[in-house]
Amino acid sequence: MMGLIPESTLEEILSRVDIVELISGYIPLKRIGRSYKALCPFHHEKTPSFIVNPDKQIFHCFGCSAGGNAFGFLMQHERLDFPEAIEALAKRTGVIIHEASAAERKTQNLGEQLYKIN
Repeated sequence: MMGLIPESTLEEILSRVDIVELISGYIPLKRIGRSYKALCPFHHEKTPSFIVNPDKQIFHCFGCSAGGNAFGFLMQHERLDFPEAIEALAKRTGVIIHEASAAERKTQNLGEQLYKIN
């Protein structure tokens, strides 16, 4: 079981993943202007409504509303939970995962508490 992972580690993993390269390993993408388009892998369709935005490093399907970043795509496509998706992308990008220290956990918990208050 994986412990709390620092936000900086998650950001580093995402900064090293090219979402176009990741998704094109699963489905064929066609370049349309600055974005890429494909048939959605999450529902049956005849007209492509699945868009990958390389500038924002996100995907969105206008047919079924699936969307997210590289973690979200792997979670949905491979049916992984969040820690498994983190591990898979960390391995793919060469990022070593270190669990958060006590101070980092305290800071993150404080941030979560402040978020709940608002």
